[in-house]
Amino acid sequence: MHWEDRFRLQASGQEGLVARFQVPAMGRSLDDWRNARRSGRWAVLSHRLVALRGSPASEAQRVMAAVLDTGPGSILHGRSTLAWLGLRGFDLRTIHVARPRGLRSAPSDLATIHRLRAIRAHDVIVTRGIVTETALRAIWCEAARYSSPDRLDYGAEKIGRLLDNAHKLKLVSWAALSEMVDDIHERGRAGTTLMRALAEARPPGSSPTESRNEDRFEKVLADAGAEPLSRQIVVGGHEPIGRSDHRDPRLPLAVEVNSLIHHTAPSDRADDERRYRRLNEADFTVGVIWEDDLWSHPHEVVRTTAVVRRLAAAGVRVVVHSPGCPWPDLLPSHRLA
Repeated sequence: MHWEDRFRLQASGQEGLVARFQVPAMGRSLDDWRNARRSGRWAVLSHRLVALRGSPASEAQRVMAAVLDTGPGSILHGRSTLAWLGLRGFDLRTIHVARPRGLRSAPSDLATIHRLRAIRAHDVIVTRGIVTETALRAIWCEAARYSSPDRLDYGAEKIGRLLDNAHKLKLVSWAALSEMVDDIHERGRAGTTLMRALAEARPPGSSPTESRNEDRFEKVLADAGAEPLSRQIVVGGHEPIGRSDHRDPRLPLAVEVNSLIHHTAPSDRADDERRYRRLNEADFTVGVIWEDDLWSHPHEVVRTTAVVRRLAAAGVRVVVHSPGCPWPDLLPSHRLA
């Protein structure tokens, strides 16, 4: 195979990029590397990296370039990992890449390089073609920023929210969190005290609030002087149906808090309606509070909750949505006007 065909094949799986350290493994020589740099068909991004001209200059290419330019053994790291995995509040304006200590690497113009004492094999994954640390490993790095005693309380709130958001996106599990705390705290890693406290509040098999909408719902009820609901309770008849966002402590009432991002696609609606039907069959009344009402029309949240409480007390097993429900063709009897 001609050297350029081999380079193009390698680049096809790397956003149009080829790194110098990859050339020997491709069965090519450094003469071929120099030919690529001189040909004009490959843009020179650094002395260690070339890009096939015409390949899309995307965010994915920029991230891939930063990791490849840093050398073999490098992984996307910290806040850049969290941004790449889709967690809110993080961006890729500066790309952070990590390498184990002991591996040599020249400075990079494409990435900020971090040296790690150790990287466990199961803390490294490939996501959308990028070698990166796991969300849990990246969150631990973020927790280290709040390891001083004067920042622990603020860190507990901030990192706790980050963990819950990652859990909601199925990027972390509480079992993995517990295992990581048991393993890493013995090595004196920064952030251990904070992560241990957060893990204790999230034991394997439990599920704390995973949405700021649920916190908002509780505040709306409290501000209105309404009786509070219990949070994250397993509900069902003879066979548990799953955890309800909130449950009335006295009445057979389950209340779900629905965000627009996770509950508006046709498949989301089908899953939700199936779940609500099972709750009705298990003798529960179901109230559904929608995000728009939660933040823009809190009085509708209070009214909907009061209505479904009355229905539950009367033994009426129906599903009632707050007025902000975006589902088309919902039966009028299922939506408060």
